[in-house]
Amino acid sequence: MGAQLDTWQLVEAPAVVPQPYGIFSVAEPRLATDEHWRLGVKWQSQGCIQTGVTTGPCIDDIDPLTPDSLCTVREFEPFTVYAYNDDAVIGRSLDEHRADAIARLVGSEQRSAETQVWSMMLTDAGAPVDLSGQDIRFGLGYVESYLAQNYNGLGVIHMSHLIATLLWDALVVSGGRISTVHGTPVVVGSGYDTGINPTTQDGTIVGSGPMVMYRGDIDTREQAIAMANNRVSYIAQRDYVFGWDCGAVAVKVPHTPAA
Repeated sequence: MGAQLDTWQLVEAPAVVPQPYGIFSVAEPRLATDEHWRLGVKWQSQGCIQTGVTTGPCIDDIDPLTPDSLCTVREFEPFTVYAYNDDAVIGRSLDEHRADAIARLVGSEQRSAETQVWSMMLTDAGAPVDLSGQDIRFGLGYVESYLAQNYNGLGVIHMSHLIATLLWDALVVSGGRISTVHGTPVVVGSGYDTGINPTTQDGTIVGSGPMVMYRGDIDTREQAIAMANNRVSYIAQRDYVFGWDCGAVAVKVPHTPAA
């Protein structure tokens, strides 16, 4: 009889410490007075314009003038990150259960957002450039060179924790951010390159224009208490829109340390 009693003391779980170099380190939520961003956002790219050069006395000497095809309209759809928990009522109030759901969302939403953004960037980039037979640092240099040639300012480079470890000597840590030696911001995403076998599959480095993020307030929904088993369900959710300027490039690199 005594063996069936729950004699464990209920204590607070350890706090979740956010990953310091994730996507939130380079993308801060924009303040928005208009809630239409929840339907998606779009903008006319300006940072990827290709200016022309002429050596003639008049620009009319160029025949025909070539319009810049890179300054296209960028469009990004919203998504929602949510945490759904179903816990025993006993020992905790409904307010505490709500706080638990919020804490679970806050502790995991960066990784979930990274997973979604990674998928979006790979779709935008198309087929990756296969540099798996090259030194991994060559892949990093290729991405940074691509950004320099196709974007007029600082882009962003995205990689997994494994690739960042292999490239650590080529990266610079400053406060809560990581960059390349040339100053390009780097996101080390917990949601990047997930689901691959590092011993049999190559990794991917992605380059993009600067990030844009809109993020709503946390919304919670209480579900009915299940009287049969004394459990209560809470959903905590938050709307997001992530985007990046000018496009993306993906490069396949080996999961081997630099020589």
